[in-house]
Amino acid sequence: MEAQEVLATMADEYNLVEATRRTASKPFPVYRLRSETLASMSRSVTYRRRTIDETDQKIIEHVKEYGFITNQTIRRLFDLHVYAARDLINNLREREILQKIGDAKGGAGVRYGQGAKFPK
Repeated sequence: MEAQEVLATMADEYNLVEATRRTASKPFPVYRLRSETLASMSRSVTYRRRTIDETDQKIIEHVKEYGFITNQTIRRLFDLHVYAARDLINNLREREILQKIGDAKGGAGVRYGQGAKFPK
């Protein structure tokens, strides 16, 4: 019970942790580090899980700011392997959030921009 109170304080007063979406409405939710907390802790934490919503939002913000995103940019933003970045891009393409732009067939020159369902 005391641990739950400490976690609630860390969430409410300090914004260090957040309840998971699945357990947020339960009396004793499961907590995880907020993305901002995780980013500021950098390499001292090996836990790197991000929700799809946070990941999507970061990519959307990048595309809004720069007009496109690449596999390499996604790898750097999220510290992912090339294949995990590819899978993330493919998922966003399947949901029509991103689409391939330009004539590049593959490699570093492939860019992805706003798809048909890209948030406005």
